[in-house]
Amino acid sequence: MRFLPESALMIDLIMDYAWDVVRSLGLPVFYVKGTNMFNLRVKPIYEHAKLFGERLYTISTDHGDYVLRFAACHQQFSMLKDWIISYKDLPFGVFEIADSYRYEQPGELSLCFRLRRFLMPDLHILCKDLTQAKEVCLIIHKKIYEEVRKVGRDYISIYNITKSFLDENWEFVVELVKYEGKPALLTFYPEGLYYWVINIEYNIIDHAKRPREIATLQIDVGNAKRFNITYIDENNEKKYPVIIHTAIIGSVERYLYMLLDKAAYDEKEGKVPSLPTWLSPIQVRLIPVNVKQHLNYALKITSVLEENRIRVDVDDRDESVSRRIRDAEKQWIPYIVVIGDNEIKNNFLTVRIRRERKVLTMTLNELINIIKSEIKGYPWRPLTMPKLVSRRP
Repeated sequence: MRFLPESALMIDLIMDYAWDVVRSLGLPVFYVKGTNMFNLRVKPIYEHAKLFGERLYTISTDHGDYVLRFAACHQQFSMLKDWIISYKDLPFGVFEIADSYRYEQPGELSLCFRLRRFLMPDLHILCKDLTQAKEVCLIIHKKIYEEVRKVGRDYISIYNITKSFLDENWEFVVELVKYEGKPALLTFYPEGLYYWVINIEYNIIDHAKRPREIATLQIDVGNAKRFNITYIDENNEKKYPVIIHTAIIGSVERYLYMLLDKAAYDEKEGKVPSLPTWLSPIQVRLIPVNVKQHLNYALKITSVLEENRIRVDVDDRDESVSRRIRDAEKQWIPYIVVIGDNEIKNNFLTVRIRRERKVLTMTLNELINIIKSEIKGYPWRPLTMPKLVSRRP
């Protein structure tokens, strides 16, 4: 994947948002960063790597074989084993947006969905025991559904599970499914085959009618012992925590895939395909009718919008107004503002609203208030290229 300025900004915004979502859980969470290469001579890493088989990128060195990171677990677990943890500290999470690598075959690669290198907002939550883990899982499960429904989508879940876990935790699984409000598919795995006892895959059905896994949630009962992660309990004894693995919005690229797929659905239904305003690289495009006469006024408006943390640029090219409007529409810019003599004289703006297919007149403050209401609660970053379109190659 190669990201030009617009998509680079979108990727950064989604990473910021993933961290915001994690913090909204109401649990203590530590943000960390780690290496992207693991030593296969370390037994826990080797054992976990065997599950991925040929999908690993292996690097041979004078000091043995290494693999490129295929999950953030190892780095975080290597940190956690050195921490002195009390039962009073639990539950708490460790979070990293990890660049991860999978050696997918050429026929398996899919733009934004299945990649050889992707960015995974990996959250691991340490819990005292299975009872506490189930309580936390219910919070995460609801948050996962809250996030997918925010963008107008829904999940169909696959519950990969062991028979003994279902038998012993029937009410917990029923509560998860009840929250979804529709049937779920249960797939049974042999006891002890994996480190988890339940692994939920949250799938959208995309515009081509394919299931696409986005978010994940697992209860891990094996890796704490494998990596020697312990905590001190009420009786001053060492215990192994239960570890929750989750990516609440999925990988960064898959979250973007879901949004683009929603736009494809909208187009099929006769709606205008668009991105959420908070994620639109350019939120407002100003088009001066006559560049020489109206550019300075457009730049004044630009300054006010920037002060209100709204991403805005100005198309000052020597092109017709219709051509510049058409180019802005091709870029899915949600608000296109044309500025001419009438707008300057009467102190109003002529605004083309993409999502509504409307052209309205409004004041600058009205435009600011509309956009602020749409981006409230979401991250913001500045424009990633010159604000004058004429200055771009």
